[in-house]
Amino acid sequence: MKRATVAIDGAAKGNPGPAGIGVVISDETGTVYCEISEHIGTATNNFAEYTALNRGLEEALKLGFQEVIVNTDSELLAKQIQGEYRIKSENILPLYNTALDLISKFKHVSINQVAREENKQADKLATKAAEAGLQPQLTLGSREPKTEVSIMIQRISVRTSARTEFVDITREVQNAVKSSGISDGLCIVYVPHTTAGITINENADPDVTRDIIDTLERLVPRDARYRHMEGNADSHVKASLMGFSASIFVENSRLVLGTWQGIYFCEFDGPRSRTVLVQIIPNK
Repeated sequence: MKRATVAIDGAAKGNPGPAGIGVVISDETGTVYCEISEHIGTATNNFAEYTALNRGLEEALKLGFQEVIVNTDSELLAKQIQGEYRIKSENILPLYNTALDLISKFKHVSINQVAREENKQADKLATKAAEAGLQPQLTLGSREPKTEVSIMIQRISVRTSARTEFVDITREVQNAVKSSGISDGLCIVYVPHTTAGITINENADPDVTRDIIDTLERLVPRDARYRHMEGNADSHVKASLMGFSASIFVENSRLVLGTWQGIYFCEFDGPRSRTVLVQIIPNK
């Protein structure tokens, strides 16, 4: 298993509006290994396209492919990745950086712009996922108006700048809560990485996070004798100590946090482009 074809597409109903991604991963024989159709909340077409690209590259890595041909019908994405067009949107830049980071992990990646009719399955999956965002509704009694809600997983891109770093993502998580349309429930924040974690602690005094980092460095030094040979065994241990998820109550569309509390993404093997998953579950 060496070379994969990753067909991607993103769709947004309203641009911005309810958005979805479609990904089809196949090998050189045409055998399909993976199909993805996911609603990603409210987004623009370009944001959805980049999300599909990153999701496809992540899955290709997990499947063990070393070379990837990416097929997209987005001229903008293709030429931005190829360096012909500049990134003008601040919302797209983190996704672009994540894409470059993922591309660097393969032996070879080519980005091909194809006609829409050559990308039908990915387009179908993306459209289906975007339309799913228009359908879920929560009815609060017979006389209450219907409120559109989304309980799909949303993704936050985090770009770290040091090997060990705590990044305050409270605002980004709160934005995910707002875009979900859910007033009261539970917010789950999860990190799908083995060398990074999530914690809740004080965000008023930066010395608090520095003290936590210094304590972890003393408890789990980088140069100890480890069996893991990749040079980041301490990162795995620190991430396990911090944990990979946090749950926060949501009330009146707001995170229920203490006065001094913030949500931190904990990087232990950076700098990297990372992903945080957020899902808001409504009260029954």
